[in-house]
Amino acid sequence: MAHDQKTRNQVRAKYIQGLPLATAAETCQVAYQTARNWKRAAKENGDDWDHARAARRLSKGSIEELTNQVLEELTTQFMATFEAMKADPTMDAVKKSDILARLSDSYVKTVNAAGRANPALNELSRTMDVLKDLSEFIADRFSKHRAAFLEILEAYGQEVARKHG
Repeated sequence: MAHDQKTRNQVRAKYIQGLPLATAAETCQVAYQTARNWKRAAKENGDDWDHARAARRLSKGSIEELTNQVLEELTTQFMATFEAMKADPTMDAVKKSDILARLSDSYVKTVNAAGRANPALNELSRTMDVLKDLSEFIADRFSKHRAAFLEILEAYGQEVARKHG
């Protein structure tokens, strides 16, 4: 069954408003696979429904919610990259240190910016600054200890997350 543009727009709108794609499709009496095809085709044409959904979610909250969401997304990417790096047995310690330094730098900059928008994040920001400085210090002066530092930092990262939320 062919659907008109109005129906496609309704599925998109319901999805962006927060409904799961399957529910949005069902509500508009569209097959789930059809809705998936529309979503994929839209993305290929520059209309990413997931980005629009995330932007809507972010725009509806307070500055604290916005900064928390941005930090959550960044942390998710940080951890995914960190896990991929750890899982690659062929990657040497120098490259791992470089990746860690870059990740830490990006994270610190984002946390600092978020801290300016949300003062409650200042303590976390200071902690991340110290970790970044320590990472650079170890890389410069104690490069043979980088692998051990990475192992310690992973465990300590969980403590920081627990303490600072």
